[in-house]
Amino acid sequence: MTFNEALKKLNIEDFEDRIYHSNSHRELFHIYDYFQLATLSDDMTWFRPVFLQIVEQAEKHWNRPESVFQHILEILQDNFNKNK
Repeated sequence: MTFNEALKKLNIEDFEDRIYHSNSHRELFHIYDYFQLATLSDDMTWFRPVFLQIVEQAEKHWNRPESVFQHILEILQDNFNKNK
């Protein structure tokens, strides 16, 4: 699976550039998280609305909202653990 294929499965391919360029140090470790997310299930229709909500919250409340793309998996895990 390519990065673009992973994003397509998650229905967030329109965020490819923002995700890829979100790290100010040009590190790309966070890209792996999107591959992991894309392999969770065949049905990832739930992902885009949740992703958009997280991005919107970061844009409103974070000093550097573009970094949200580096922390998406951690944010999802935290939210899941809070809602158990």
